[in-house]
Amino acid sequence: MAITAQHLISDIREIASSGGNPSDFKISDEQILYWVEQTRSQLISQSLAKRDDINDSWIQYIPCVELGLVDESECCSAPIGCQVLKSLKKIPSTIDTWKDNWIVSVRTMDGSIIPKSNPFKSRYQNYNKFSGKSKSWYLKDDYLYIINETFLELVEVAGLFETPSDLKRFADCSGNTCFNTDSPYPISLTLATQVTDIIIKTKVAPFMQFDNSGSNEINDQTSQQRAAEKQANQ
Repeated sequence: MAITAQHLISDIREIASSGGNPSDFKISDEQILYWVEQTRSQLISQSLAKRDDINDSWIQYIPCVELGLVDESECCSAPIGCQVLKSLKKIPSTIDTWKDNWIVSVRTMDGSIIPKSNPFKSRYQNYNKFSGKSKSWYLKDDYLYIINETFLELVEVAGLFETPSDLKRFADCSGNTCFNTDSPYPISLTLATQVTDIIIKTKVAPFMQFDNSGSNEINDQTSQQRAAEKQANQ
């Protein structure tokens, strides 16, 4: 069974609520999900920094990224009048590491892979006799650009995204959202265990200690007030 964001949220809430005062854990699901995504991003970033292999379970797919024509001068130093394709929406940020981005692949709807380029290379690609007419993609200001192609309307983008829930801004080709808390979450079982353990130790435990110390302080103050009132009435 696939791991979902709701599974992770429920596991963390169940562990946090298993103490003596389960009703004291009043953190929202949104806050717990933020902790999950923050911790997941940090752990994957550390793994990638060590040049570890990418786990397939970390990858998310945006099946239908819509494209539109724009003037090429908008994205790079090119004569006005030349056109390139640009995504209608910004592509979510990928895991932050030594690499410029962690877009794993960009494919056409028939499955053809579009090679990666960058804004600098794209300026001179037209002058290359071997690749001058080959389409390629790059990111600029979080938008996806595809050069030497003007007929595509949709592409599939796969990547290691920093905040998986950002994909809720996108829909698949049937109109279903690319992320909700009940959809498969981009995490392995091993990583999910690590994320849960870290959150319990670094987020939940300090919160519960603070909450209990605050409650005890209030109870102490109340007891002192009652004692003072009882003494005054004698």
